[in-house]
Amino acid sequence: MLVAILVVIGASLPNLRFDDDINRVFLSDSALSDAQRSYEAAQDPPISTVIAYVRSAAPMTSVELTAFRDATLEIEFIDGVVGVVSPFILRMSPDEGAPNGQPVFPAEILPDYGADIGKFRALGTGLPIFINDENTALLITVTVDLGQTKVREVLPLLRSEIDGALSADMSLVLTGEDAINLEIVNGLKGDLLSLNIWGALLVAFAALVLLQDLRMVLLAVVPAVCGAVSVLALSVWLGYPITVLSNVIPILLLVLGVADGVHLAGDLKTSKGDPADTVRRVGPACALTALTTAAAFASVMLTGNAQLFEFALLGAVGTVMAFAMTITAFALLAMIIRPSDRPIPQFASRGANTLAEVGSRFPKTVILASIALLCLSVAGYLQTTPWFPLYQNLPDNSTTVAANDAISKDFGGVFRMIVEVYGDWEKTRTLSQTLSDIAGPDAVLSEVNFARWLGTPDTEPSPEQLATLPIALIQEIRPDTSVHRIFVSIPEPMRDEDSLRTFDALYAAAAGGGADRIIGLPTIMRFEAVGLISELSRGLLAAAIGATLIVALAFRSLRLIPVLALPNLLPLMITGASLHLWARGELTPTAVLALTIAFGIAIDDTVHFISRYSDARSRGEAPRAAVALATRDAGQVMVLTTILLSVGLCVTLASGFFPIRLFGGMMIVTLLVALVFDLLLLPALLSRKDPFHDSY
Repeated sequence: MLVAILVVIGASLPNLRFDDDINRVFLSDSALSDAQRSYEAAQDPPISTVIAYVRSAAPMTSVELTAFRDATLEIEFIDGVVGVVSPFILRMSPDEGAPNGQPVFPAEILPDYGADIGKFRALGTGLPIFINDENTALLITVTVDLGQTKVREVLPLLRSEIDGALSADMSLVLTGEDAINLEIVNGLKGDLLSLNIWGALLVAFAALVLLQDLRMVLLAVVPAVCGAVSVLALSVWLGYPITVLSNVIPILLLVLGVADGVHLAGDLKTSKGDPADTVRRVGPACALTALTTAAAFASVMLTGNAQLFEFALLGAVGTVMAFAMTITAFALLAMIIRPSDRPIPQFASRGANTLAEVGSRFPKTVILASIALLCLSVAGYLQTTPWFPLYQNLPDNSTTVAANDAISKDFGGVFRMIVEVYGDWEKTRTLSQTLSDIAGPDAVLSEVNFARWLGTPDTEPSPEQLATLPIALIQEIRPDTSVHRIFVSIPEPMRDEDSLRTFDALYAAAAGGGADRIIGLPTIMRFEAVGLISELSRGLLAAAIGATLIVALAFRSLRLIPVLALPNLLPLMITGASLHLWARGELTPTAVLALTIAFGIAIDDTVHFISRYSDARSRGEAPRAAVALATRDAGQVMVLTTILLSVGLCVTLASGFFPIRLFGGMMIVTLLVALVFDLLLLPALLSRKDPFHDSY
C-alpha cells in the first residue's frame, strides 16, 4: 500500500505549478481588492504592460537612437503586441502646417536631437518623454493583448529586437508586473529543487554526526523524506501553485519528520523492544505535535487572502499527511532495521540536565526573570512597523530591482496608481496638476496632458480629438464618457520611507481632491499589505490559543495552560523584538507567518517534556523527581531534534529569496530560544506548581 502511494506521489510531481500572479499576494475580500478586480475584469481585451529599460554609459548618439526607433517599429509586428510607446511617438503641438503635430524625432535623427527634446519639454504638457535629462536612459513600453498571447512568449522576442540595437556600453532590463511575476517563478523553480535536495542531505549528515548510528539515521530520515515529498504531490492534487511562501513547506515538514523520527528511533534504541510498542509509547506525542503544527498553519486561514489560504490549507493538511506517512514508514522500516547498541553521545543530555537543574533549584528567580523578559519583548514587538516591500520577493541576482530604482529616479516609477473621476472635467484637471506637483514632471498621464498638448489646457478634449491618440491609450485614460482616469507612475510604496511618504501624499491629495476611486497595484500594496499583517497577527494569537488548548485538553488539564503559555510565547516575542536588530524593525507578512508556524513547532518539545513528566507523576514520583526523569528521558532528544531542525532550516539561509531566508532565520532563532526556555522555565514552573495535582 505504501509503495503504491509513493508511486502515485512520484507520478504527480511533474505536474507542479508555480504562481505567476503577483496580485494574489495582496488581494483579499476587501472593497479595495474588489475594486481592483473590477478594474481588471473590465479590460477588454485583457492587457499587460512590459517596460524595456535601456541604460547607456554615455549620452546616446543619434545613430543609436535611430537603431532603437527601428527596433520599436519591428516590435509592433510581434504577435499580440497592440501598442508601443517610446520617445519616438512624441509630436510637437498641432498647428496649421501639421494638424497632428511635427514628430519630435524627424525621419533623420540629428546629433543635436537634445534641442528638439528641450522644445517639447518647453510646451509644458507634462506628457512622459521616455528619455531622461542626461539622454543616458530611455523607456519603451509595450502593451500586450493577453487574449492573443502570453507575456512569457513575448519577452524573448522583445529582448531579441532590442538587443540588436544595443551598443557595447548599453544594458537592457525588461520589467513590469508580469515580467516580475515570471522572474519570481523562474527563480522559485531552481530554489525549490535546491532547498529540498540540500536540506535532505544536510539533515541526514547532521543526524549521522549527532547520533553516530547509521541505522538510527535511516529510521529517522527515510520516513521523513517520504512525508516531505507527499506534500509536493498534495499541492498538485489540490491544484495549488507553489509560491515564495509555500516553497518552504516541504523542507519544513522534512525537518519536523526527522525530529519525530529521532524521538521514535531513540525510544526504540533505548527500549530494545518491539517497534509497535515504540509507536504506542511515542506515537501519541508525535501525533499531538503534528496537530499543534497543523493548527498553527490552519490559523492563517483567518485571512481573506487567497494565496495565504492555500498556504495554510497546504501546510495544515500536508502536516497531517506527512505525519501519517512518516509514522507508517517508520513502523515498516523498523521491522527491517534496528538501531545499533552504540549509545547516543551524551553532550546533549548534559546540556539539558544543566538547564533543568537551574530551573528546578531557582524556580522563583527563573519565573520572575522570564516574566520581565516577556514584558520587554512584547514592548519591542509592539514597536515594529508593518512593512511589505515587493522587491524583496525577487531573486537576489535580479537586475530588475536596480532597474526599477533607476526608472523611479528618472521616470517616476514602474508601478501606476490609478485615480478615477466620474464625469467632472474641472476636478480631473485640478487633481492632475496637484498630483504632478507631488510626483514630479512626466510622472502623470491623463486627458489633461493631451489638452495641454492641444494648446487648450482648460478645455476637455472632444471625442474627435481623442480619436487621434492610439486606441490602447484612449481605452486607458477614457474607458467611457463618464470616467476620467489619471495614471501616476511611482515606485512601490514600501521601497523605502521616502517612497512611502510620496505615496501617502499622493493618496491624500487624490482622496482630498474628490477622486471617486483610487486603485492600482501601489494602492493595493500599501493598504492590503498592512491589513494582511493585522490579519496574520490575529492568526498568530489564534494559533497560540488553539495549540495551547489542544495540548491542555490532550492531557486533560486546563491548569496546564499557564505552564504551556509562558515558555512558548516568550521565544516568539523575543524573536519578534529581535527584528529591530536585523530587519530595521520591519514586520512583514513573512515574519508573522514564521512566528505563527514556529509556535506550533516550538510547543512540540513542551509536549514531549510534559508527556514524560506526566508519566513519572502517574507512577507516584514527586514533582522535582518527575522533572529530573522527564529531563533524562526527553531532554537529550529535545536538544538533538532542535539542532537537527535548525540545521535543516539552515538551508533556507542559502535561498535566493529574502522572504525564504527571513522565514528560515526566524524559525531557527525561535526554536533555539524555545529549547532553552523549555529546559529552563518548564522545570521551574512544574517545580512550583504541579498542573496535574495542585490547583491554581
